[in-house]
Amino acid sequence: MRARVRVSSVIALGLCWLAGAAVHAETAPSPDASARCPICRAANDQSAPYGQKAGTTLVRGATNTAFGWPEMLTRPTEEVKTGGNLLVGIGKGMNQAVRRTFFGIGELMTFWTPKGPNGYLTLNRDCPVCMGRERQ
Repeated sequence: MRARVRVSSVIALGLCWLAGAAVHAETAPSPDASARCPICRAANDQSAPYGQKAGTTLVRGATNTAFGWPEMLTRPTEEVKTGGNLLVGIGKGMNQAVRRTFFGIGELMTFWTPKGPNGYLTLNRDCPVCMGRERQ
């Protein structure tokens, strides 16, 4: 019984992660947008040596996993400041918090991946330090 629950939990988590990856691919900030954030700049550098790339991706994954929840507070505030609806902001905040946390988990699980012919595997291009502000 427990094995079935674990397997189904892993499958559900994987499906959520893949769905989030598809959505995130459309809304990822441009590669040069993260140039002002030191963590994102180092983690997105495709020419970085393997050790540096793995280390900064691990740090970004850990911070995204641990600090995805502030999105639930900042997105509604931004929405109201720009004259939007609070409920829309809450929805955007919850969506972004879940996405940031799942991408952080994904980066924690794949930070060690070596560089392939197309560069390093990149799941996310921003972190809680910049929170994707440069893309706007």
